[in-house]
Amino acid sequence: MAITTQGASYPLESFGPTPALAQGTGGYQVGAGALTEPLISPQPAPSALTGATVTVTVDNLANGIITVDPGSTSAGTYTFPTGALIDAAFPSLKVNSAFDVVVINLGDDNGNDVTFGAGSGNTIVGNAVVADSATATFPASATFRFRKTGTSAFTIYRIG
Repeated sequence: MAITTQGASYPLESFGPTPALAQGTGGYQVGAGALTEPLISPQPAPSALTGATVTVTVDNLANGIITVDPGSTSAGTYTFPTGALIDAAFPSLKVNSAFDVVVINLGDDNGNDVTFGAGSGNTIVGNAVVADSATATFPASATFRFRKTGTSAFTIYRIG
């Protein structure tokens, strides 16, 4: 079937991506129709951050999973990137769009909690502390949702 514009006929392929999107087999993919299989998405290797004081980068956020370990028996203070840096790195984000980042604390001593700062232009809603893996009463991981609220401004919700 062709698309017609003012009497001219163009093949549909002329309006699509070049090259055409691959139709994979196995796994749920757009256009593949494998509805009984899991949704497949790209997943780079997690970012591994260590140290007592760390500034998280936008590249770390882009990986989607960050492991943290403040080391020895100390607690960690980590700061998310500024809203301006996030805006510059992810220009497709519009107001009220969001992305998630999972943080896993590998610290195995009591007191290896990591406290996150929002970064300039951002606000954290919810508990900003990711407990160490030795504390049985709190999970050693958290999911943070970064929602764009304006130019160079994000609200970071702890949702898990």
